[in-house]
Amino acid sequence: MVRRTSPIPSTTKCNISMPRPIDPFAPWALRGLALRNRFIKAATFEGHCPGGKPDREGLAAFHGAFAKGGAALCTVSYGSVEPGGRTLDDQMCLQDDILDHLRHVTDAIHRHGAKASIQLAHGGGFSKWRGWLGKRARGPSNGLNSLGMLVGTPFYRALRLNELPRLAEDFRVSAERAVQAGFDAVELHMGHGYLLSQFLCPAINKRRDEYGGSVRNRARFPLQVLRAVRQGVGDAVPIIVKMNLRDGFRGGLEIEDSVAFAKLLEANDADALVLSGGSSSRNAMYLFRGQTFVHALIKVQRRKIDKWVYRMAAPTMKSLPFKELYFLDLAKQVMAAVDLPLICVGGVQSLASVHRALAEGYQAVQLGRALIHDPALVRHYQEGSKTESGCTICNQCVAEMDRDGVRCVLNDALPTRVRLA
Repeated sequence: MVRRTSPIPSTTKCNISMPRPIDPFAPWALRGLALRNRFIKAATFEGHCPGGKPDREGLAAFHGAFAKGGAALCTVSYGSVEPGGRTLDDQMCLQDDILDHLRHVTDAIHRHGAKASIQLAHGGGFSKWRGWLGKRARGPSNGLNSLGMLVGTPFYRALRLNELPRLAEDFRVSAERAVQAGFDAVELHMGHGYLLSQFLCPAINKRRDEYGGSVRNRARFPLQVLRAVRQGVGDAVPIIVKMNLRDGFRGGLEIEDSVAFAKLLEANDADALVLSGGSSSRNAMYLFRGQTFVHALIKVQRRKIDKWVYRMAAPTMKSLPFKELYFLDLAKQVMAAVDLPLICVGGVQSLASVHRALAEGYQAVQLGRALIHDPALVRHYQEGSKTESGCTICNQCVAEMDRDGVRCVLNDALPTRVRLA
């Protein structure tokens, strides 16, 4: 299968064709979408949707800062495809009543020359939207919803067969709405322990029907969602899939199944894969690495029960050693198996790491914490005024999402959210 990126011209005339190093600042294309460079703002929950409705000025300013700072594609985080798919009160649901607010956000991104993407997701078994009281969260199988204890719904039930087509349709309709709101691409969240990742995980998916068991069966519903979203957005809009290389806990998804899943994604018309890992509800530090943020997270909680739950979760959120490009070794196994554009995320904290990632086989990089610390980092890299991010991997920005919106505690360069009265 041919890579869906723009070709890199060769200037050499020797008989042996050597791949030309990718210039991270040169334009490229993903399924025909023109991008000005290889830098993507990763989806990081912003905290700018108080009451579930986007704070249009705050969210526009938040992502406008990354666009102005040089990122080619800005990913707006966590668009739930149905109300029961939220994991926090202050998350948006892709309903018609917020499209004008989102159009304001995409306009701000486009104004600075960048493209806009939105992450479509569903919390599945650990959904905990408080407006969902009286209705149990749903996952691949019955299980314990540790986050649901905050709202009195500590268990989730297995999705019934007749519910799956409707849920795939929710993804399709949400993707259509995103395009109507001006988004140029969509990112399907199939990692980090969210619903589609739960279907892939052997420790969580205990189904005995055609949606459980083998990796092909566990991948069946995520692939149905991918095909439904493609139907919704058409042939011109890129679909990026964020997936796990490993779940990082006993019984979780391992690299062998991830490689097989990546091949299935390629065969079902995904345009690019973001290769990540970890589970937000089981071992978040496998995703983040570095210093744990659990103690800061406890401090910013306003309710005693929230503080108690996070204290109980603290043993699963211990600090882990950090190194740059910490998913690279696992990602190489996917690189050898598929011919899709692959996007690096995790520990891209210097310009040297950007160059190394592209030299190793990635086609682009996603930056999260580095851009939260300095929204203009891409421009600084290109101008030569910086070669490294000033981010210290303290991970306190993660806790800040539960206060007034994600921000860097070292360099408060991003707007806090507008609070509802």
